[in-house]
Amino acid sequence: MDLAQEMRALRAAIENISTSPKLMTPAECAEFLGVSESVLFDWRRRPSAATQGPPYLHITERTIRYDRDDVLAWARERRVNK
Repeated sequence: MDLAQEMRALRAAIENISTSPKLMTPAECAEFLGVSESVLFDWRRRPSAATQGPPYLHITERTIRYDRDDVLAWARERRVNK
């Protein structure tokens, strides 16, 4: 990937962050992270040290929300080559 492509990708990522809602649904969070909703569900259902997903809010029995800032912090903690 050349520098121009990297810059475009970075710009797109920043726009994605700034336009995503503060509280995301599982579908929005999955899209934000680039994983499927079933992966998020598995992370919530079987939390282990190896598969611990981002923190979430369990508002009601059927309402789960992810705080954008918490998801970003969680992702940054898992970055390799800090």
